[in-house]
Amino acid sequence: MLTHKGTVQIESERLVLRRFHVSDVREAYDVWMSDPRVSLFMRWQAHKDVEETRKLIETWISQYSNPAFYQWAITLKETGELIGAIGLVTINEHDACADVGYCLGQRYWGSGYMTEALSAVLCYAFSQVGFNRMETYHSVDNPGSGRVMEKAGMHYEGLARQKYRSNRGLEDVKMYAALKDEYLR
Repeated sequence: MLTHKGTVQIESERLVLRRFHVSDVREAYDVWMSDPRVSLFMRWQAHKDVEETRKLIETWISQYSNPAFYQWAITLKETGELIGAIGLVTINEHDACADVGYCLGQRYWGSGYMTEALSAVLCYAFSQVGFNRMETYHSVDNPGSGRVMEKAGMHYEGLARQKYRSNRGLEDVKMYAALKDEYLR
């Protein structure tokens, strides 16, 4: 049985994961939502204008009253700078399983920030909400995302052919997962 707590603030060594605010719109647009390189392997197109970003963030904000909604702004602890987003995209209550999705501004790639954010979300999901399994996947052509998953303690489980449609077309993906009992050990 899951004990939903919603998008609560989570702190790690260098990051604060928090709820989005309307004041984040411009920074989110500038840092990653308008960047076609960030959205290349995603299901969403790079935003054409800041209003598109505003609508999305306002939708997220309106869902924060739902304790089963999880969408964090990733910020740098030292400066408060907004650098990306991470959330639980799909939740399966019956199986206590969720899919994690994330994106990070290009200038922060390779810094270890996303590994740190993913690790914090996995720990929260397992220890506070009670998920048994967390899973995610990446395009075979985006191996950097796979390294994030592995460094965060997730395990490769296999290849799923043409799993989803990105901005490049149908993607073959590598699947990763973490189990509560193994992860919290």
